Amino acid sequence: MSAVDDAVTMLNQAGIASIDAVYGNNLPQEAVDNVNKTVVLITDSADDPTSYGGNDFWALNQEVEVQIWYSQLLESDPEAIEIAMMKAFTHQHWQVAATRQRTFDPDTQQLFNTFYFSRTKNIGGI
Repeated sequence: MSAVDDAVTMLNQAGIASIDAVYGNNLPQEAVDNVNKTVVLITDSADDPTSYGGNDFWALNQEVEVQIWYSQLLESDPEAIEIAMMKAFTHQHWQVAATRQRTFDPDTQQLFNTFYFSRTKNIGGI
C-alpha cells in the first residue's frame, strides 16, 4: 500500500472523535462544500529511496501531509483532536515531522491546520 492509503486506513481505524471523514489524495466536491463537518485530507509529501546497497535501495523514506479543516459547528477543542491524531500516527511507527499553527480560512470561515508525518518503509527485494 502507498503511504497515503496506509495513513487513511490507520486514521479511520483510530476512530478519533470529531473527525467526520478522512480522504486520500483529493477531496470530493461534497466535502469541499460542507463546512459543518471536520474533514481530513492526506496527500504524499515525499517518497525518497534509502538504505542503498548492492546497486539497489531497500527502503523508502515516506512523508504525508495531513490537512484538517474543522467544522464551523465544532464543539470540542481542536488541540485534543490534534493530539489524538499525532498519537495515532506515533503508535503506528510514524514520526511527527512538522506541525503548523492553526489558521483561519476567510473564504470558508473554517479553522484549519497542517501536519507532516514520516516513516521509513522497508521494501526488501521488490
